[in-house]
Amino acid sequence: MAKTKKSQGKLARYVNTPEAMEKFRRHYGVPDDVYLEYRFWEDAITGEPGDLIIPVVAIIEGGVRFPMDPLLADFLDYFRISPSQISPNIFRIVNGVAELNRRLGFNLTVHDIIATYFLRTTQHEAFSLRPRDISNTLVNSLPDTNKEMTDDFLLVRGNWYFPGSPVSHQRRETRLEEQKKHVQAHLTDPVALQAVYDSEVCVDEYANPRSAYKLLRYIPSARTFLQCRQVRNLAEALANPANKSPPAHDIRAMAGINLKKLLPPRPQAETSEPILPLKRKRKGVPKGEASQAATPIEPDTTSAASKVPEARPVLPGVDTLPSTEDADVEMVGPFIPERDPINAAVLAPFWAPTLEAQGMRVRTDGTVLRTGGTGSSTASALCEVARLPVDMDVWGKSTDQEVINNLRRGLMMAVQGSLEIGDRFRRQAADLENSLRVATRSVHLKTEAERMRREVEAYKEQVRIATLKKDEADLKLEDSQDLLKKALEENSKAGDKILALEAEITARERAAFDRGSVKAQTTMTKQLPGIYNEAFQVGWKALYSWESDDMPPLPPQDVLPYPNAPIGVPEEELPEAQPADDDVAGPSNS
Repeated sequence: MAKTKKSQGKLARYVNTPEAMEKFRRHYGVPDDVYLEYRFWEDAITGEPGDLIIPVVAIIEGGVRFPMDPLLADFLDYFRISPSQISPNIFRIVNGVAELNRRLGFNLTVHDIIATYFLRTTQHEAFSLRPRDISNTLVNSLPDTNKEMTDDFLLVRGNWYFPGSPVSHQRRETRLEEQKKHVQAHLTDPVALQAVYDSEVCVDEYANPRSAYKLLRYIPSARTFLQCRQVRNLAEALANPANKSPPAHDIRAMAGINLKKLLPPRPQAETSEPILPLKRKRKGVPKGEASQAATPIEPDTTSAASKVPEARPVLPGVDTLPSTEDADVEMVGPFIPERDPINAAVLAPFWAPTLEAQGMRVRTDGTVLRTGGTGSSTASALCEVARLPVDMDVWGKSTDQEVINNLRRGLMMAVQGSLEIGDRFRRQAADLENSLRVATRSVHLKTEAERMRREVEAYKEQVRIATLKKDEADLKLEDSQDLLKKALEENSKAGDKILALEAEITARERAAFDRGSVKAQTTMTKQLPGIYNEAFQVGWKALYSWESDDMPPLPPQDVLPYPNAPIGVPEEELPEAQPADDDVAGPSNS
C-alpha cells in the first residue's frame, strides 16, 4: 500500500484550524495587529515585504513572543540570518538569555552569547550554537534532537517587532563574515558572564541550572538533553526560593490530553450499575494522515438502551462523569445522569434548608471559630446546606468503598491544592523579593546613571567651551597669519623695487663711468703726442742753449718721437707763455 504524502507536522494541531489558532493566540498573548497563518515546511515562503517565517516550536518551546524580543532581533540582524535558518535551540538560548537578564538584572548582549558559544552550520544543517566550554554555558536542558519539530511554520505579518529594532526576516544566502564569529573581548562583560555561569536559578529535576524549559516556562517534549555543568546539591538548589520558576505554559491542554488515559483500569464494582461508554471522536488518525483537532460528539441517548453496555476503564471504586463538552481533563466522581431534555424547561424548587444549631436557628452572630459545642454546632448546621437532594440520593446509592474512595480523593485534592497554593505563595514571595532587589539595584543604577549623565553633560559643556575658545584662537591665528602674509608680501614687493632701483642706479653709474672714461681716454689720446713732442722740443732747446751755439735750435723732424704729431698745444691751451731764448731752461709745466 502506497504511503500517503505527509502534509502537516507534529505541531500542526495547535494552529491548523481557526479554533486552534484562536486558542493559540490567546494562550501566548499574540497582539491583534499581528497576523498568523500556518504553513507546512514545503510552503514556508513569504508573500509580502516584511513577512516573517518562523517555526511553530520557536513559540511553544523557544520563548518567542510578539513583538519579538530586541535581543533576538539583534542576534538575527548581527549574523544577517532569518528565523527559518536557525535551529530551535538558538531560540531557547537567546530568549533564555533575555529572561536571565530580566531575572538577574544583567544586560548580556549578542557579544556575550558569542563569547560563550560559536555559531556553526553545514551545507545540510541549520545554524546552531555550540558551547566553547561545556562547563560554562548560559542556558541548559537543551534537547539533543529536533526530530519532528521543524516541519511546521507560521507566516507572521504586521507589527511583530518593536519600532526601531533591527529586522532580519529575509533569507540570506551570503556567507557569514568570519570576523563576526570571533569573540570581541572589549564588547563582552566577563563579570556578568561568570555570575550567570555560577547562577543556579531555574534549576530542574535533572540538576541542570538555568534550564531552558524553566526559564521559558514550557513543558519539554524531549527527555534527553545536551550535557552541561550540573549543580552539586540538587535538594539545596531546589529548596532555595530564588531558584524557583513560574508555572509553565501547558499547551498540551489544547491538544486534547485526556486524564483517563493516564489512569489504571479497574473491574466494574459489583453493586454499581453498568455505565454506557461515552462516544468521542477518535483523536488518533491512520498513519500517513494529518493529525486533526478533536471534535466532541454527544452521546446517542435514543439508542443507548438497545446497545450492549461495554466495559470502560475508570478509577478504582469511582465512576466517571461524562462531560457535555470536549473537555481536555475529565473529572471523576459519582455519576449524575443528565436531565431529561423534554423536562429541562421545568424549574426545580428552590433549595432553602433551615440552619439550626442545637435546635435553634443560626443567627448573624454565629461563629465556627469559637471552641466548644457552639462552634461545632454552628459548623454542623452550615454543613446541612450541602445536603442537596439529588447528590445525597446518589451518595445513598453508592457503595461504602466508593464513598471512602471519593472522600480520600477529595481530601487529597484539598491537600494537593493547599500545597500548590503554598508553593505559589512562596514563589510569589521569592519573585517579589527578587523584584524588590532588582528594583533597588535599578534605582541605584539609575541614580548612578543620572550622576554620570550630569558629569558627562558638565564635561561636554567644558569641552564645548574649550572648543569655542580654541576656534576663537584659531580664527585670531588665521587673521594674524593673513596680516603677516600680507605684510610679507608688501615687504617682498618693496624689496624687489629697491633691488630694481639699486640695479638701475648701478647700471647708470657704470654707464656714466664708462662714457667718462672713454671720453677722457679719447682726449688724452689726442693730446699726448703733441705734449710729448713739445716736451722733447723744449728739452732740445735747453740742451742747445747749454751746449754751444752751433747746434741747431730745433731737432730734425725725423728725430721727434711722433713725427706726424703737431708740436705743442694751441696757445689758448697753454697755461703760461713760452720762455725766451736767453731764459734759463727749467722744468716743463706740462
